[in-house]
Amino acid sequence: MNDLNSAPFPIDGVVFAWAMRSGKSDEIPPNQIGNALADPDQSVWLHLNLSHSQVQRWLEKTNLVPERAVAMIREGVTRSRLERIEKLDDCLLMVMNDFHQEFGGADGEASLGTLWAILTPHLMISLRNKPLNTTDKLRADLRAGELHPHSAIELFHELIDLRAEHLRTLLFRVSEKMDDLEELLLKGRDIPEHENLGAIRIQCSRLRRQFAPELVALHRLQKHPPFWFSNEDKIRLADDLDLLSFLVQEISNLYDRARVLQDEQAAHVAEFNARNLQVLSVMTVIFLPMTLITGIMGMNMEDLPGLKGSFYEIMFIMGLAGALVYAVLKQRRII
Repeated sequence: MNDLNSAPFPIDGVVFAWAMRSGKSDEIPPNQIGNALADPDQSVWLHLNLSHSQVQRWLEKTNLVPERAVAMIREGVTRSRLERIEKLDDCLLMVMNDFHQEFGGADGEASLGTLWAILTPHLMISLRNKPLNTTDKLRADLRAGELHPHSAIELFHELIDLRAEHLRTLLFRVSEKMDDLEELLLKGRDIPEHENLGAIRIQCSRLRRQFAPELVALHRLQKHPPFWFSNEDKIRLADDLDLLSFLVQEISNLYDRARVLQDEQAAHVAEFNARNLQVLSVMTVIFLPMTLITGIMGMNMEDLPGLKGSFYEIMFIMGLAGALVYAVLKQRRII
């Protein structure tokens, strides 16, 4: 695992690196990463830019990253999963969803990106194509001294917690938006736009599709944890699982709320249209006698061949035509 001679380290592709030893953690300068990896008494977190060509070449040759992880990255696997690889000290291979770091973006519209990570007792390597919210927030907390992890495993739990906290904040904003739309619908003065509810349903559907498989992966990890997971690590893993289960259920609840609100909105629109049609129907009934009388009195039968003065014949033809239309509608059960 400490064989660094298999490939030159991609210093230009390092986003940042962090070392942890006995409750103390410090950022590692890029030119000292090799020495930190060779020290067995400290844990290291490497965060690499996967879009960098040097990082991609390093992944193909280094012994620090298992071939299975390299193959998954090359294939573009983005669905959540957790796998144990026994060949590399029983390491954990993780594919997780994280939120892109949106600069100047609107609240509640964060898009999802993929974070690949390899975890061993003393090393965590994370890779991403674009800046991600959780890893950048974790680095900021480390620099501010708000976190003091003792190992890479503890850092992994902090990463899971921060991502769950960001997801909870996003769901809270969506829930507040849903509350506002429900108030508008209940007041009945301003019907919310159909596109808003549709966008919320699509967003919840995507979040559920991305985070629900992670529940299965965490359940599998809880049943078969690595041998280097302590009892405290197992307890924190159970807490992470409970929190993620709650958040996935909250996503489903928001999706159902949006669907019910769309149905209620459709009912309001149908009621509104029914009232308008009722007004039009009443106006039609009011003016029907006047229209009939003016139509009959306005007929000029003098110029019709064979019908000169035949008023009763015209009335008979009109009545017969009306009866035929009524019979056809009755036969087809339209009326």
